[in-house]
Order: sequence, then structure tokens, then C-alpha cells
Amino acid sequence: SAQGGLISPLVSVGTLAGCLMVSGTLSMPSSDASSPRRTSLSSQQSQQGGMCTPRSKAFPPPAPRQTKDVVTPLVGALMENMANLEKTHQEVVKMLVASADEKAALEREIQEVQVQCERKIEEEKVSEERLLEQKAVASKQVAECQAEWEHRAAKEQADMKIKMAEFRAECDRRIQEEHTRMQAKLDDARRKTEAQLDAERQSTGEVRHVLRELPPLQAAMELGDLSLLDKELNKWKGDVVSERFGECKGVVEAVVKMARERLMSWRGVELVLKDVLKQVERLPGSVTALAEHCHRLFRAVKEAQLTKMDLRRSNPKALERICEVLLAWQERAMSHSNGVQKLIIRKVVNCKQLGPFDFADLDVCLRLVDRDEASNEVFLTRARSLVEDEATAPKDLRPLLSHVETMLFFLKYTKAEDLRLAHAEFRKQRLDGAVSEYLKKAEREYPPGYELVRVLEGRGDLMDGGEVSLVLEEIRRAPCTPDTLGIFRDIFYHWAVVMRNKFDLLVLPHHTQVICLLAFRSFLEAGRTGADPHALIAQVGTGEGKSMIIAALALYVVCGLRKKAHIVVDDETLLERDFWTFKPLFDAFQVPGSARGGQGRPIVAKMCVSEERLAASMGSSRGLQSSLVARVDPDADICYCEAKHVQSFYASIARGEKSDFDGYEGRVLILDEVDALIIDEEPNEAFVYPNQELSDMATSVAQAMANGATVDQLREALRGSPHPATERVIREMSSEWARGRQMKASDDFVYAKEVGRYCMLQGGRANPKAWSLALECRNFQDGLCREILFQERMFVMSRPRVFRKYHRILGLSGSIGSEAERTFLKQTYRASFFEVPPFLKTCKGSPFHEAVPVALGPQQQAIYVEHTPDAQLARLAEVAFEARDRVPVLIIARDRAQCDQLVQSLRLAARSRGFGVLSDDMVRSLSRTLYEQDPGQWKDNLNRSTLPLGESVGMEKCWRVTVTDPRGGRGTDYRVDDSSVDAQGGLLLIPTAIPTSQRDWTQFLGRTARQDRRGQFCAVLCAADYASLSSKFGEPLPPGSGGTSLEAVDAIIRWGDREVAGRIRASAALYNCGVRVNEICEELFGRQTELLQDSRVREIVVEMCQRLRWMSVREINDAAGRIPGFQPLQLPTEARELGRPAEPPSSGGPGGSIEACADPSRQISRPTGSLALRGGNSGGGGVGAADGPPKVVIFCLDWSLSMLSQDTGTNLNRFQTCVACIRRILRDQVRSQDLVGVVGFGAQVDTVVPPTAKGVGGAHVDAKIASLQAQMLGGTTFFDAVLQCLQQLGQAGLAQADAPRWLVCLTDGDDLGSRRENLNGELVTRALETTPPPNLNMVMITVGKLKEKNVRVIDGWVDRVAATGGFAQHLSEKNAAAITTAFSVVADILSADLGGATEC
Repeated sequence: SAQGGLISPLVSVGTLAGCLMVSGTLSMPSSDASSPRRTSLSSQQSQQGGMCTPRSKAFPPPAPRQTKDVVTPLVGALMENMANLEKTHQEVVKMLVASADEKAALEREIQEVQVQCERKIEEEKVSEERLLEQKAVASKQVAECQAEWEHRAAKEQADMKIKMAEFRAECDRRIQEEHTRMQAKLDDARRKTEAQLDAERQSTGEVRHVLRELPPLQAAMELGDLSLLDKELNKWKGDVVSERFGECKGVVEAVVKMARERLMSWRGVELVLKDVLKQVERLPGSVTALAEHCHRLFRAVKEAQLTKMDLRRSNPKALERICEVLLAWQERAMSHSNGVQKLIIRKVVNCKQLGPFDFADLDVCLRLVDRDEASNEVFLTRARSLVEDEATAPKDLRPLLSHVETMLFFLKYTKAEDLRLAHAEFRKQRLDGAVSEYLKKAEREYPPGYELVRVLEGRGDLMDGGEVSLVLEEIRRAPCTPDTLGIFRDIFYHWAVVMRNKFDLLVLPHHTQVICLLAFRSFLEAGRTGADPHALIAQVGTGEGKSMIIAALALYVVCGLRKKAHIVVDDETLLERDFWTFKPLFDAFQVPGSARGGQGRPIVAKMCVSEERLAASMGSSRGLQSSLVARVDPDADICYCEAKHVQSFYASIARGEKSDFDGYEGRVLILDEVDALIIDEEPNEAFVYPNQELSDMATSVAQAMANGATVDQLREALRGSPHPATERVIREMSSEWARGRQMKASDDFVYAKEVGRYCMLQGGRANPKAWSLALECRNFQDGLCREILFQERMFVMSRPRVFRKYHRILGLSGSIGSEAERTFLKQTYRASFFEVPPFLKTCKGSPFHEAVPVALGPQQQAIYVEHTPDAQLARLAEVAFEARDRVPVLIIARDRAQCDQLVQSLRLAARSRGFGVLSDDMVRSLSRTLYEQDPGQWKDNLNRSTLPLGESVGMEKCWRVTVTDPRGGRGTDYRVDDSSVDAQGGLLLIPTAIPTSQRDWTQFLGRTARQDRRGQFCAVLCAADYASLSSKFGEPLPPGSGGTSLEAVDAIIRWGDREVAGRIRASAALYNCGVRVNEICEELFGRQTELLQDSRVREIVVEMCQRLRWMSVREINDAAGRIPGFQPLQLPTEARELGRPAEPPSSGGPGGSIEACADPSRQISRPTGSLALRGGNSGGGGVGAADGPPKVVIFCLDWSLSMLSQDTGTNLNRFQTCVACIRRILRDQVRSQDLVGVVGFGAQVDTVVPPTAKGVGGAHVDAKIASLQAQMLGGTTFFDAVLQCLQQLGQAGLAQADAPRWLVCLTDGDDLGSRRENLNGELVTRALETTPPPNLNMVMITVGKLKEKNVRVIDGWVDRVAATGGFAQHLSEKNAAAITTAFSVVADILSADLGGATEC
């Protein structure tokens, strides 16, 4: 078919050419112009038809000429085509030949494939046959196997049947045996149950017997009936208990034993009562003797209450007789015996629970109402109402009666009060421009003629109920529109209503209080430019209504400004008194609703108390519980608290999930006394934060150490850790792990069931919130926890800066302070000041008195300056005994030690003057030592301090000499009611030392000239007490001169001001550094918290917070600048560059870097030598460093009688606190290779422990220290003790030549008893100048106020040690509550923190 397809065109062309030749057209040329067209058509027709068709049928024959013209070119073309076709034909032929070859080859391949297929088919047939054969064989094998399996199965089935039968038989046998055994057990259990039931029946019978016979005995004890208890105990004689009560014997015996003990106690009380009552069957003629009998009776009554004896049931006749004796004493002892006094006695005698109320309190209460009934009807009526009120407990009588007395005093002068005089007194002051404008505005808002109540001379009695109602209505009615007093008018009204409801008395604010409040309001409403004050401080005298001003300001802040108020009162007693006094006033107000008309809500007022006080309130009334909190409640509108609570509030913000440091804008700080604002020592406080990553690392380290891993193995295991604190964690964990093992239960920690782990002991109490890495390790070691909590110091709070964050600061203080303190307040808080004039100064014709100097003694001087203590004592006795003939005398000693000494010396002086047995009564003590030993006697002495001595009457009265310490010079009220005393100038104050603080001196003078009474003072000083100050400032103390010159007083206070200024300047650098770190911490924790996710950043912050004391502001900025993405220079600051607060110790000699680490890649870079210690004797890292030579540490501890004082704010006395602190330092800061010694001093010096290596005798040293007790002898051989310590530290061969030597001393009083040649520390000074121990470092801790000369001596030692290159510091603590803080500083100095042991 292919060949035919190629030939057909050739045939068609040849056929066409033949047709053309036959027709003759090939030989005829064409001359017709149209021939091409016809030729083309003919060609087309021939091609379409495939054959030549006769033209005669279709067209007529053409002309010859035309045919030739047409055919000639056509023939040419045709010939050309034929040539082409020939070529094509040849190619086709070639192709056909090739196709034939391919066809042959294909056929050969097909034949080969066919042959292969046939061969494979044959092979398959053979394979199939072979498979069939195999199948047959397999089928045969299967059949054989099946037969075999069937045979075996049959055999096994038969065997199984046999075994099953045997097993069934065995099971039946076992079931039968078990059944028999269980039946036996059931029978046994039944027998035991029956026996138990019998025993229970017997026990129940015994219990029923106990419940039938024991309750009468218990009821007798609960009722407190002695005769009934005796009768019931008669039933329990002999062995009757053991015979009748079986297993209840122990319980019954315990109850019976308790009943017998109580009966013995009650009989003892009854015996005392009978004895005293027998002695007073005939009342003694002496009031003093009768008072002594009454005192014994009262103690017996209190003893009966303490032992739960009810005298009303046990001996009602004796109780009635006691009441008769007390009434008899009251009639004789009181000047104006009245019915209220009798009511008080009967109320007290019949009170079931007197609590702390004692005979001295009864005496005070009786004397408060010791007034003539005819002329004091108003006071006695109100007092009677208070006494008759069943809700008033005896312990509340004294403050309530005093409050009524104060209100009546002010009410007495109400009509004499003059608003013009009040404004005139304010205008006398030289004030800042802003404060002057505040007071001018107050004068415009409260001008004369627009008084709160227009009390006219013709007005009726303000004690009359109807008149009081009219006055209250007038208070509510504003005299003009708009009301310029605003919300204060409502406050005054509600306060008057509260007081009227409680005391039935009218209470009106003084004009001075109103003006003061309006000035504060103007300050709060003023703009907040940089020139305006941020703090306004008013000086308000004692008894001028300061507490009421504070409460009114708090209400204005909440209701007027719609902000919250934090009220700081740094005295727990005053804090609680003020809060509960004004709580009803706060409850009368509501916080206004929103501006859109929202409803108001009641004011939420809270008071911060200790955790113990809060726990004790549980179970009390709901109102009490809801008002008490342990920390500042952020939602409370008004919060009464102490300064420490304000700091803890900031700490809670810093540690919170959302650190909102801007919330202070909505709060106002109100201070009762501005002491908290004046910070001249440590202005900063650091906070610690948990670090989960480091906690995990510490946990892994703890697990490895529990398995015996060494420090080197830990370092090797954690070598690849990328965390920059790895080395620090290993180092701290290794040291704390060892310390944790050394911690002792009951001494360092106790187990707390509520948390299921050990808790730190602080002040003798478990504190679950206290954190210690050593205790974490101990808990881990004992299996009480599986994880270590690791915390870091990462935040520093600047206390002044926190106070400044408040919207405003309002201060009210009895004394603003010295010029240096005022300057500090101005610079730090932008404070302005003004004084509130005394109330009596604004009353027409009313007496106002200030304490005035009075010339006494043979030389007629107001100020005596003696050269020696003996001369001072002689002069003091001379002046005091002369003055006591006219007025009561109050001597304020330099300190408690001098107070105790003066009491004994003055009594001896009184005996030498012939007073004999009256001397002890004439000279009485009000020292803190007496208060701690016998509070009842202290109160009795206070009560009698302003009473006539003995039974003197009329013009023959003479008075007592009372000696107190500086604590008795503040906040203690010495009542003087005798008009004859006022006529002689009032209570005489004799200070033996002028305080260097103006505020303290003002407080001293405030003990006399109170209210409208007169007051006077005469100082008897010792020049030796001021020798150091005189030398320091190059000024001699002015000698006493005739008359009332106060040059010496002015000089001492001026020196004190200069000292305060020096301390403020000395702490300025530390303050500014703290401010800068605080700003940076707030920025990081409050606004850029994401940066703290980086461990390197956290390490930089830790370093900054730990090294704050040794960095300047610039260096702090440089350190913060290393934080990626943080720009400290763009953060605004209040800090000024004043250099470094102190130069830090070095860890490796001069120029060494304290941060040297094992891994250089994790080292915190710092310029070489930037942390060098001014004294290089610390030995490369303090006592806590792991390497370096062994150190010698000697503790020199005061164990004199004064160290028994219980004034540390804990359950421990001073000495116990010191012992606990030293043991903690020994455990935590002293290494095993270090030597430690202890020297104690009191009346003499004793070496408790010579320098001993801790690794050898540490347990012995700790046991010796733990067993130390304070001595009961007086004397303080401090200088001799220091000398002995220096001699021990300088012993040859004691330690290596380069070993640092540390001397840590504590004393709470002046030296009294050192050898004559060392009386002023001369031998110590000489030793330090000539042969000081090598590499000496010294820390001196003094508690309380020492003589100026002694302070100078100690400071001189410190300067000498520092000059030789040692570390030296004098820690002067104002009170014993700071002992723990002082030793914490010692621990910091001795700790690894100084030498890089905990820092990397």
C-alpha cells in the first residue's frame, strides 16, 4: 500500500502529459493573452478528474496559436516536475529497499522470539510436572503429620483429663482446709471482738464513772470557789483514784493534781488576805502604812485572779472588807474624797479580770478625779458616767479620764480664744514665700467674724445639753456662700458628735487647728512646679491637738482630693491610740462617687500591726479583725502605720508581678513626727528575688554534693554552662552546704508543721518568710525539700526617694529640728516649714508658760558646768535638795547607767543630810532598768514623782526627787495638780547632760510647763562629757555664769547641729548612689522587664546592687550601660555625682579586681584597682573567703548588768541578742582555718576562749559562747578589755605574718572600772601608736549615748587603725533594738561579699 501511494501521482502526471500531446497543444505556441488562465483551469480540471476529458464536449477547440503559447511554458514546468518526481521516485525506491531489509530482520527476530517462547513453554510444562510430583509428596506428608497430631492430641487429652481430676481433687482438699482455717479465724475474731466489746463496755463504764464524778471538781475550779473545791477534793483522798477509773486513771490524776495545786494557791492567797486584814482590823494612823497594806491587799486580789480564784464566791466578806480598807485609804490619801472615787474602787475590786491594771493605776485614777464635787461637777459627772459604764474596763479608765480632763481644759478657754490673735501669731513667723501665701489665703478664708462658732460672752453654759445642740447646729451652718471651710466643716461637726456621744462634752477645734488645716489644703491644691514645695511640715506642740489635725487631713485627702492617705506614727502605743480614737470619725464619711454621679462607698481605714498582734486578734470582734493588717493595704483609703510598713509597701510593689511604681501619685504621706524623713546614716535598703534558673542549678549542685561530689567535680561538670553566675552558685552552695550541716535545731532553726520544713529563728520566734541559703541546704539534706530556692539581691530602694514619690508629704512634729536637719529636708524633699502657735497664746488673758531657766544653788546659776563627775554629783545634790523644799524635782540623767548610779548616790547624799529611812522614798528611780525589772514599781514611782513626800500638808509640803534616763525625757507626762507648786515656778527639770539634738532638748523641756502650768529648769553638767566635742570643733564649753545665761546650752546644741550636718554630708554620696540604682531598678523592673530575661543582664544588676557602697554614680551608669539595649544616660536622674561612698576591700592585693573569676569569659570587667580597699588587711576577701591565710577574729563582749535589759524589741535581752549574733557570725563568716577568740568584760575582764582554730575547736568555742550569761554586777572595764584583746592579737606565733587580725567590740555604756592608768583608754591609744598588732582591723559597736570624751577616744582608735591601712569602723547605735543590725554590718564586713567569695 505504501508503494501504491507513491506511484499514483506519477501516473496522474504522465496521463496528463499524454492527453496534452494527443490534443496537439504541445506543439502550438500560445499567443492569446488569456491562455495562461485557461491552461491553469484545464490543469485544475485534469487534476480534479484524475484523467483527461475530451474538450470537445465541454469547450470548443482552441486556436493553434493560442494553444502553443499556453502549452509551451506548461510543458517546461511539467518537465521540471517530472525530473523532481524522478528524484523522488529514486528515493522512494531506496526507502522500499531499506524497508524490505528491515522487514526481513524483523521476521528473523520474530522467528527467534517464537523459538524462545516454545522453549520456555516446554520448560514450564516440565516444571509443572515436577510441582505436581512435589504436591503429591507434600499431601502425603500432611496426611502423615495430621495422623500423628491427632494421635498425640488424643493422648494429651487423656493425660489432661487425668491431671484435671487430680487438680480438682487437690483444690477440693485445699478449699476444705481453707474453709476450716477461715472458720477458725472467724471464731477467733468473734472471740476477740467480744473481748474488745467487753473491754469497751468496761472502759465506757469507767468513762461514765469519770463523767459522773469529775465534773463537780472541775466546776469548783472553774467557779473559783475555794470551799467548794476543798469539799470536792475531800472525795478524792487516798487511792480511790487508782481503784475506780481504770485506764482513765491518768486523766483523773492530772485533774485532781491540778485541783490540789490550785487549792494550795488559793489557800496561800486566803492566808495573805487574812494576814493583811488582821493587821488592818484597826486601821493604822499613818496613811503611808495604810497605803502599804492596801498595796498588799491589791496584790492578793490580783494573785487570786491570776489563779482563777473568785473572791466573791470564796470569801465575800473578805472582799467586802478589802473594799472597806481601800475606801478608808482613799478617804485619807485623797484631798477631796468623793463618790466617783468610791465607784472606781468598787468597780476595780469587783472586776473579774484586771489584766495589767495594778495598785499604781488605781492610785492614778483616784487622783485624776480627786476634785471638790461642788466646783468640779461637770468633770465628775462625766467621770461617773465612764466609771458606771459596764463596757469600760479598769485598764481603760486612766486614758479616758485623762482625755476628759484635757477636753475640759480646752473648753475652759474656749470663750477666751481670739481669731485675730491666732492670725497675728502666725504672721509673726518668717516664712517661705509659698507658706506665707498659704497662711494669707487661710486668713482670707477664715477671717475674724466668720469663726466656726461665734462664742460670745453672753452665751449660756457650753456644758448644757441644749446649748451644745445649738452649737452643733451652728457648726453645720456656713456663715457665707460659698463655704470657705468646705469639707472641714463636716469633719468638725462629726468629730464633735462622736465626742459628745462618748463623753457628753462639746469638742471644738482651736482656731490654730483650723488655720493649720486651711494652710495644708492650699498646699495640697497648689500647682506642682519645680519651685513649689513638695513637703509641708508644721511644728505642733505637745497637747495642741496634733492627732486631730492628722485625722482631718486624712479625711480631706480621701474625700476632697480622692486620693489615699498613709499616716506614719512611729510608736506602737500612740499608733493604736490614735487609730481607735478616730476610727468612729472615719466611719462617718464616705468616699465620693465618680463625677458622673456614681454612688459613694464607706471609707476603708486600716491599721498595720505586727504578725503576732494580728494573730492574737483572731477570734475577736469582726470590726477589730477587719481593721488590722500586717502590711499596708493598697486598697485602704486611710492606713495608720509605721515607717517600716511604708518601706515594706514599696517592697511589695517591687516584688509584684506588675511593678506599678507610678501608683504613689494617688497617695499622700502624713507623718506624726518627721524623724523618719531625716536619714543621716543608711539611706538604702536592698531586696532579694528568687531566680528559677539558678535555683535549678543550685538544686543540681545540691544533689551532686549529696552524692559526695567535690567542688572541683562540680566545676568540671558545669564547665560548659553558659550562665555567667555558674561559678558563683557553686562557690556559694559549697560554703552554705557546710554551714547548713553545722546549723543547730532550736538555736538556728525550728521545724514548722504548717509548712513542713525548717524555719529560721529570729528574735526567738520562727519566721517562715525568712530566707537563708544555708537553711535551704539543711532542709535539702534532711529530706524536707527537693529543690533549693536561690535568691539574689537585685533591687535597691532609696528611702528618701520612696518618700518623695508620694503626691505630697505632710509633716506634723513637736520639733522640726536643727538648722542642718531643716536644710536636709529642704534639699531632699523640697520642704517648707511653719509653726502652729500654742493654743493658749491665742486666748485673751489666758496664761501661757514656757519652761524658763531658774538660778539656783549658792552661786545662783541656771547652768552649772563642773569639771569632774564627783563635782557634778555634789552640785546636783545641792541644787536638787534645796529645790525639793518648794517644788517636785525631775533629774534627767545622761543615760540609764548614770541614772541608776545617781539614784544610789543621791540616796546616800540624802542620808548624809539626816533624812534617814525617808531617803529611799525621797529619791525615786524612773530608769528603763527599773521598768524592765518591775513595771508596777516604775508606775508607782511615776505617780508619786509629783506628789508631796509623806503626809505633809499646807505650807509644810516637801517633794520628791525623781531620776530618769533620756527615755523618760520624752513622751512621759508628769502631772502637777498642786497650785502651790505652780506658785513656786512649777516642776523643776534638772538635766545632767544637754542633748546635742534640738528636737531632744525641746522634748526635755516639754516635761514641764504643760498646759497652763509653769515650768523651770536648771542644768548641772560635767565638762568632761563634752571634751571630745569641744576639741573636735575647737571651741571651749562656756562655763556656768551667774543668772540665767544659756551660753553652754546653745554651744552644745550648735555642736550637735554641726555633727548632724557632718553625718548628712558623709552619707550624701551613698544617698545619691542609692537614688541612681533605685531609678535604674525601677526602670528595669517597671518598664523594661524584658531585659531581665537575659541572665547576663541579671548578673550585671546583681553586681550593681551588691557593689553600691563602693561605686560612684558614674560607675553605676557605666555598669548599667553594659546592659544590651539599655541607655542609662537617657534615664532622668535626681542623683548627683559625689564620688564613691567608700573604698572597697581588694581580693588580691593592690590593684586586684574583686570580681576575679575562674572563667575569664564570665568575668565582669572593671578598671584595675577600682575596687581597692583603703586598708588592705582584709586578707583577700574577708573571713568568708575560701583561700588566703587564716584570720584571727576576737569578739570583745560587754556582759555587765545593763546587758540584761529587755529593750531589743524581741524576746531576747541585750546580751542574749549579742550571743546569738556572734554564734551566727562564727558559723557563717568564719572559715575552718580561721582562729576565733572571745573576751568578756564587766566588773573585770575574762578571756572566755583564747584564739582557737575553728576547724579544731569550733564546737567547743560555740558551746562556750552559747553558755555565756550576763553578770549581775555593775562596772564596765571596757578600756582594759580592749587592751587585753590587742595583746592577744599581737602575740608572737599566733598566726602567719600576713594573717589579718580582726577585733570586734560591743559595749552599751561608758567605761567604769578600768585601771587608773587606763581610765581614759590611754594604754590602748599608746599600744595602737607604738606596737599595734600586724594587719589589724577594728569594728567598734556602741549602744546608747556614751560620754563625748569616750566617743572621742573610740573614734581616735578607729582613725589610727585606718591610718595604718586597716579596715576600721565605729557603729554607734541609738538603742538596743539596733544590735542585730550592727552585727549584720559586721557580718557583711567579714563576709565573702567583701572578697568575691559570693560574687563573680
